[in-house]
Amino acid sequence: MLKSEKYFLIPFAVVWTLGLVLWAITDKIGFHLVLNAFHTPILDVFFKYFTYIGAWVPCAVAVVLLMFKRWKIASMILAGQLVATLITTPLKRIIRASRPSAILSELGINFPTVEGVDLHSTLSFPSGHTSAAFAFCFAVSLFCPRWWQKVLCLFVAILCGYSRIYLSQHFLEDVLAGSLIGVASIIFLMPLSKKLKVL
Repeated sequence: MLKSEKYFLIPFAVVWTLGLVLWAITDKIGFHLVLNAFHTPILDVFFKYFTYIGAWVPCAVAVVLLMFKRWKIASMILAGQLVATLITTPLKRIIRASRPSAILSELGINFPTVEGVDLHSTLSFPSGHTSAAFAFCFAVSLFCPRWWQKVLCLFVAILCGYSRIYLSQHFLEDVLAGSLIGVASIIFLMPLSKKLKVL
């Protein structure tokens, strides 16, 4: 079953490993500022709203799918969101890591912000938006028949993960952990969904 998802999983593994290497060899604060340096008015608006793919969008899409009786994909999306949330929420509460905005402000470092985005100060690790986005996009990709559709799903998830860094809501490691949780949540559900004939 995982073999059929190679067009999502192999590029994900490559990108995730590259991210891990960059996290290991770079300074946390400095690299965040590098990743966060590409602000433009257009990108500010784009990422301000695109980041909601990791918030209410998955559940909204699932509700719409249920209205059209696409219960298989809807149930996979909702189950993936539930599993990802059950993993990320306790970890956030246990680790209680500071957000970029809190650390950068404490160090007196100026950084770009986006108007209308409320910056949080704690519960940074792992990124809940990223885990939700990857669980959502991977769940959708399971039902995509063409390889390029699966790659597109991955690209959307990665872009949502980057939006969390762009908005200074999370560091790279938060996003890496969140993405892994999101993908792992769907992998965990795949054998069960097969038995229930959801896939």
